[in-house]
This record gives sequence, structure tokens and C-alpha cells, in this order.
Amino acid sequence: MSQEQLIQIIAEIARLREENEKLKDEVAYLKFELEQARAKRYKSDKKPPSELGEGQAEAPKKKKGGKFGHIGWFRKKPDKIDRVEDVRLDCCPHCGCKDIQECKNVDEHIQEDIVLPRIEAVSYRHHEYYCPACQKKSVAGRGPGEMPSSYIGPKAKALAVFLKYSVKVSERDIQALFEKVFHLKIVNSSISGFRFQLKRAGGPLYRALIESLKKGLFIHADETGWKVDGLKRWLWKFSNKKVSVSHIDASRGQKVLEMILGEKYWGVLISDFLSAYNKIVTKAKQRCLAHILRDLKKVKEYWHDDVEVMTYIARLVQILDEAMSLHKEYRDKDWDDVYKMKRESLKVSLGDFAFPNPNKRILNRFAKRLERHKNELLVFLYERGVDYTNNHAEQQIRPDVILRKITNGNRSEKGAEYHSVISSILQTAKLNKIDPIGTFESLLLGKKQYSLLTALSPP
Repeated sequence: MSQEQLIQIIAEIARLREENEKLKDEVAYLKFELEQARAKRYKSDKKPPSELGEGQAEAPKKKKGGKFGHIGWFRKKPDKIDRVEDVRLDCCPHCGCKDIQECKNVDEHIQEDIVLPRIEAVSYRHHEYYCPACQKKSVAGRGPGEMPSSYIGPKAKALAVFLKYSVKVSERDIQALFEKVFHLKIVNSSISGFRFQLKRAGGPLYRALIESLKKGLFIHADETGWKVDGLKRWLWKFSNKKVSVSHIDASRGQKVLEMILGEKYWGVLISDFLSAYNKIVTKAKQRCLAHILRDLKKVKEYWHDDVEVMTYIARLVQILDEAMSLHKEYRDKDWDDVYKMKRESLKVSLGDFAFPNPNKRILNRFAKRLERHKNELLVFLYERGVDYTNNHAEQQIRPDVILRKITNGNRSEKGAEYHSVISSILQTAKLNKIDPIGTFESLLLGKKQYSLLTALSPP
């Protein structure tokens, strides 16, 4: 073998080694992406016995019942007893003797049960009057609890909409429930009409909720996939501690944010790392730290044998953990000089942080993300009331996700509009611990004052 051939072989081996390293990196990245896709579809982290490592035992099952030493839960005695039933004996249950004497002791058992409501048919008689001054006739207007030109009252309509959007009951089952429980016959198409009436009545409130949201000190934002007549759409959720707003749109881009929040929002926008949130002008932005920590956990799984990478990941996790601990420690305390000193130290540590080898594909995305959003990770240490995760938005969007799994979205664009308005009013009422059925009823009756208006003041 000549020297020239030997040099070519050595060069080929070097090239193959380099290619092998790139392929390993590619496989690790693809495994990472696959695991993320699985995590989105299948939430459980539990591994089957076949995937457990050698000598790795399956975690013991949790013991049923409450923990030892915990005080048991007992139902409270009702404040009011509506009816008393005295239960007596006619004869001795042991021998049948009828000559028995009643003792002073009484064994009391209290039971609560449902009293099924009855249908109330109300005839509104609108009296006619004559005015001798102007010589004109007039008819008395709307009566209490009356919806003109409607044969079903506001309470029934409000309950039907609540069952649809809060309890996730289908229109067919709502129809059956009304007939079996209340003896009120309605048809499926009527329930769609109820939703239209509530959307029309609640439209001004929906717009007022959006305006109130923009006046708040912070907004949580999130989005999830949706379907309208089988076509891909996006359900956006904007919320704070008092107001929750839904919006269904064909776009997942920045224009939706500008349409809802305006070109500028002078508060703190709390979100994940979707690029649509990057260019919107705000006072500040807080990115969800839970997203970073979850992704870093995946990186540790695939680079667990790389000491340098593991050291840097541990350092980043330490910085974030210290920041979250500082936030919890001073949640209800004044921000003194010690707090401000620790806060600045964490800011400097995060500013100086960098990954050792961002050329690895998995690490490259984190290196870019960290560099781009370094100034948006510790905002919660500078703005009171701001969370370091976007959990609030995810909690607010969860009822919509559950409804999507049941209904697969909406059948029409009008149905999407109904959902946006009604779910916004429903979840805002729940945030403020206000009865949503009563709110729906007030809107259907056209009342100008109701409890939910208190949510329109910014938090």
C-alpha cells in the first residue's frame, strides 16, 4: 500500500468519524422531537415494565385512602332543617309484642336530598291604557322575568347554556335532561337559538371584558388548536386574575395579539416562547420558566454522559431555582436591600450564562432562545403580582381543550363566535366566584346592573 493511499484512507476515516458524530447528534435530536410529540399526545410519564432498566423496580402503588394521622372529612350538619320525620315502632321487632313504651332517647339521622323543581307557566298580561292628554293608547312593557316573543324563560335558557359550556353536556342530552327532570320539552335547534340570544346579549359585555383586560397590570396569553367545520383554527386565551377572554381565529400570528391588545400594551405580557409574542410592544414580557425547565429535563436525558453540558445545565437550573425561591420568599414581604442585591446578582449570573457547545442541535435551540429572551426571564422579580410560569393561562384554556375533545370544535364560524363570547363570560364569572347561570339570566333579561360588572375594574 502506497503512502498516498494510506493518507486517503486516514482522511476517509476522519470524514466518516465526523459524519458519524453528526448522525449521532441528528438521532439524538430526532429522539428529542419524538419524545416531545409523545408528551403532547400522551401525558403520562409512567413506563411499562418492558422499558424499565435492569435492576430498576416499578414504583410502588399508592396506598388507598387518606394518610395516617390526617383528620377525616365529615359532612357538616345543615344550618336549617326543612322537614322532620318521626319514625316510630308499632311493635317489638324482636318478639312482636305490641305493648311497648317509648323512651326519651332519639337516634337522629339527617339526610339531604334533591327536590326536583316544577315548571312554572307564567301568563304576562300586558294591559292597555288610554291617555286623554295626548289621546294615544299605550301597552305596558316587559314584565319581571319576561323575554318578549320567547316561549322559554331565561332561567331555562341560562341553565341549558351552562350545561353545554361548563358541564360539557351535548344538546341531545340537555334535551333529555330537561324532559326527564323538569318535564319541559324542547328541541335541539332551540338550544342553538339560546346560545345565539346569549351571544347577542353578551356581546357588549365581551367587548367590555377585552377593554378591562387591557387596563390590567399583566396578561397571561396562550393558544391551542381548534377546528371550525373541520378546518384548522386557533383558540387564543387572554386572562388575568379577574378577567378571561377567548378568541377563535384562523391565524396564530402577531396580528391576533394586536387585534385584541392593540399595537401597544403597557403592562407585562406572560407567555410561552411562541414567536408571535416577540414583536408585540409591551412594558415588559415574562416568559414561562416551566417551559425552559421541561425542555432542559429532556436535554439532560440525551446528554447525560456529557459532563460539560450537564454542568452548564445544572448551573442554569440553579439560577432559575434561586430566582423562584427568592420570589416565593418575598411574595408577601417588602422588597428590601437584601432582596434587591440578590435580584441583581441573579440577573448578572443569567446575563453571563452561555452553553459550552451550542453547535449540537438540541442545545442550539436553547442557546438561541436563552440569548434572545435573557431579559424576559426574571421580570417577575421586578414586577409585583407577575408569575414566573404561564400556568394561569393553561388553567384557563383547559376547559376549552376538554370541550374540543368532546365536540371536535365548532361546526360554523357563527358557532365559534358563540363559543368566544359565552366561554369568556362563563370563565370570568368563575374567576370572580359569581354564579354564571345568574349572569346569563341577567344578560338575557337585558339588565343594566349585575354582579359580573365588578370584574371590569383592573386587578
